[in-house]
Amino acid sequence: MQLYYTPNSPYARVARVAARISGLDQVTEIEAKTRQANTEFFQITPLARVPTLVDGDTVVAETRDICAYFDQITGVPRWLPPEDETTRFQRHVLCGLMDGVAVWLRENGRPDGQKSTPVIAYEEHRAERILTWIETQYTPPPDLTYAALVLACTVDIALDRGMGTAWANHAPKTVEWAQAQSERPEMHATRFQPLMSSAI
Repeated sequence: MQLYYTPNSPYARVARVAARISGLDQVTEIEAKTRQANTEFFQITPLARVPTLVDGDTVVAETRDICAYFDQITGVPRWLPPEDETTRFQRHVLCGLMDGVAVWLRENGRPDGQKSTPVIAYEEHRAERILTWIETQYTPPPDLTYAALVLACTVDIALDRGMGTAWANHAPKTVEWAQAQSERPEMHATRFQPLMSSAI
């Protein structure tokens, strides 16, 4: 199996960490060239988005679907256990936080003069609102699930890139939990690299 990723994609990092925790040694990571014209990655997926998993003739896109595929391989619903209305909504909120952080990262990666200050401010305020909700409405399970791993990777990149400097004021327990998760060996092995471009 080949897992295509870019080093600074929080979405891809979720899949990379999940593969390691699942013990899927047969997964080979390949850094995708998503911004190069006529890259071979286009032959795998016209979307040219990461993460993308290739298993023989099977192509799996989107982080959640890849984690579900890992569950299918291992036969254990580790990443996507059965949900009820509450846990499903929690997952949507956590994924929404990651989406907003991704927008913030892209805007801040633009050259000076091309950044949208209103978009950056909106995503910062939205993130703080979401974190305040998470602090009282979500308790991470003892074993990481897809939703919890999304939260861990989101907080980690936000702190790394300077977006989450005040997050501990809004969600101290959540930030403390995420920082503890960042010390896992699987997280260390997939550390974000110094940002060289706006691509995530």
